[in-house]
Amino acid sequence: MPVVSVSLTERNLETLDMLQKAYGLTGRSEAVRVCIRSAEAEVRERGTLQGDVEGVLITIHLAEGVDENRHEYQEIITTQVHSHLKNGKCLNVFLVRGQAAMVKSMLAELQGSEQMEYVKFIQS
Repeated sequence: MPVVSVSLTERNLETLDMLQKAYGLTGRSEAVRVCIRSAEAEVRERGTLQGDVEGVLITIHLAEGVDENRHEYQEIITTQVHSHLKNGKCLNVFLVRGQAAMVKSMLAELQGSEQMEYVKFIQS
């Protein structure tokens, strides 16, 4: 198996170690492989979105800097519920309806944000 060098933050390492323990894995490499398979499945599922799409988008993020995304995709957000969580985090639940390309764009942008801790889209 090829060896790949990856730079991770302390928080990333803590998360990786937590996942390794939670899944009962033998090492960090195995934990990384599990995460890659999980991300691959999500990307494949996202790839099946076509035409008009409707669903629920759930995000958990740090409190600052996310409103810009919401305004950019305002035309596909039909409803938003926002709640403040512990430790300066926020929960958003969006009802989304629009063209698959725009929904995919929104998901990719949110997923790429360093402030996001969790992004999940559930198609109705």
